[in-house]
Amino acid sequence: MKSKDTMYSPPLLASSIPNLSPKNRAFTLIELLVVIAIIAILAGLAFPAVQGAMGSAKKAQARNDVNQLAAAVKAFQLEYGRLPGSGTEDGKAPDNLIATLTSSNSQNPRGIVFFEPKIAKGKKNGFSSADGKYYDPWGIEYSVLLDYNYDNKIKNTNSNQTNFTTVIVTSTGGSTNTNSIISNVK
Repeated sequence: MKSKDTMYSPPLLASSIPNLSPKNRAFTLIELLVVIAIIAILAGLAFPAVQGAMGSAKKAQARNDVNQLAAAVKAFQLEYGRLPGSGTEDGKAPDNLIATLTSSNSQNPRGIVFFEPKIAKGKKNGFSSADGKYYDPWGIEYSVLLDYNYDNKIKNTNSNQTNFTTVIVTSTGGSTNTNSIISNVK
């Protein structure tokens, strides 16, 4: 005899059990497209932030480079009592300035190393021994002006102002506007 509290449930048929084979557990095309769209949106939001951080890092590197190069020229002047190279009207540093500050030659007979430049990769961010020039992180050569008449005044042609110092090292900072990075070594 069956009790009234027991309910009858029909037996489960094989067709009513969900098929959990690996073939049917994959993502649908719509789900994949939604995930790809979300990743693309996040990448699009992150890209400007990464670019900004890289730009700031390049400016910091250029600022460090111009200050180190200016300090090396000042150290040379303290050691030898003169600026490296010979005087010119426009005050531009000699083409062999980096060689003078890094090794023994007629300008640096004691062979004192005043400056240890990074080696450039191509023509970016360092000293290129192929052409003897020192490049900023954007691949533009650093501009070095020296006060060969020793009046402690240099007319900076890049910013069109007079600076009261014996050496100015300038990087245009990757732009053609007036936002130059100028050495602050006095």
